[in-house]
Amino acid sequence: MSKILFFITIIFFQINYSQDYSDSFLKETAKLIMYESKTCVFTTIDNNGGPSSRIMDPFIPNNDFIVYLITNPKSRKVSEIKNNKRATLTFQNPNGYVTIKGTSLLINDLDIKNKYWKKEWTPYYEDIDKNALLIKVVPVSLEVVNFSKGIEGDKETWSPATIIF
Repeated sequence: MSKILFFITIIFFQINYSQDYSDSFLKETAKLIMYESKTCVFTTIDNNGGPSSRIMDPFIPNNDFIVYLITNPKSRKVSEIKNNKRATLTFQNPNGYVTIKGTSLLINDLDIKNKYWKKEWTPYYEDIDKNALLIKVVPVSLEVVNFSKGIEGDKETWSPATIIF
């Protein structure tokens, strides 16, 4: 009897934790995690070739997974982006995480800054025209793990479900 129960459990586990999810399902699940996460970790490549991470307040404007961030033009992340445009964003909530790997672009155009400005950023920037740079992160790939939706990654390698843009 215990062998039968064991095999039923294995079959149930394989059916319920299959990684054959549609891109649309993965994107919808990823959006939920991103919107529930109040912050993200923004990682760039430092001048020595190592990772450089910090917590940031993202602006997520639409469904294309482009994310905007704001920074001081004199911050280290600006020089890091100028040297290497590759960046990673990680969002987390109690159910899982989303990682976006992409290209970061520095934007100093006032009209674009105003379009993607979050009012929560205002207290930290006296003059957004001079004291703020917008960072636009354009996704190349997206990884998602969401335990409540059964998206748990590969059983052997733990590789998360991935979308390539």
